[in-house]
Amino acid sequence: MTRQFLLFRLSFKRVWKLLFATGFLLAGFQVLRVHIAASVHESGDFAEIAALMPPAVRAILGPSLTSVMSFNGIVCGGYFDLGNVLALVGLSIALATLPASEIETGFADLMLSRPIPRHWLITRTIALVIFSVLLMLFTIIAGTWTGLALFAPPGNPGPPAHQIAALASNLGMLLLCWSGVAMAFGAGCRRGAAAAITSLLAFGTLILDYAQKLWPPLERIGWVSPFKYNTPFELIMGSPFPVENLLVLWAIAMTGYTLAYFIMSQRDIHR
Repeated sequence: MTRQFLLFRLSFKRVWKLLFATGFLLAGFQVLRVHIAASVHESGDFAEIAALMPPAVRAILGPSLTSVMSFNGIVCGGYFDLGNVLALVGLSIALATLPASEIETGFADLMLSRPIPRHWLITRTIALVIFSVLLMLFTIIAGTWTGLALFAPPGNPGPPAHQIAALASNLGMLLLCWSGVAMAFGAGCRRGAAAAITSLLAFGTLILDYAQKLWPPLERIGWVSPFKYNTPFELIMGSPFPVENLLVLWAIAMTGYTLAYFIMSQRDIHR
């Protein structure tokens, strides 16, 4: 177990600067978001901003428009903001394809010259992904509470803790889902190919998720998009915790991890 821990520590040492820089930016952006939400709340301009939204955006938001265009809605936006989500999905893909990079550079061959089971290349990566996702979620939550402590308007303490926890859980499971897909491809392909394929799948299914909200006939195939099971707008409206949706995302992640174990066990990693 000591060797496995050293392997994890070595991997973390290679990415900690990226993780902390990303976490710092996410936390800072969340504090800024709370400040902006407080400013709009004090000026009472939510209705005017909502009125300026184009019909397509209104269709995507649906009945959650009123909830999203509120102080709590804007504060919670950091957990489903498109820029945040794409950045975190990209980070998850980069971390999940780490074994492919180690095989290409010959580092995996060097590691396995020690008495370390081959499957630890995947186990270590799963642990690194989960730790990194939890760290990113913690920084967003910390930014939320810091912003609320500094800028929350009188009489409005912000979204309740259970709502923030639900949004963070939803986002975290989505990231694990895409890390599973990337890890499965990375176990059998070069890192560049695995990252490109997963990124294209993520972008394509994101577009599909938005398109099926604008054009109902696409709902027949909308179920193939993992983003369909990420339901932050419903959570903003106060809907119950989406256990079924999280189970779908969890199943995709576990399938990807299982495939990664199997493919890696059969792969010739020697250069």
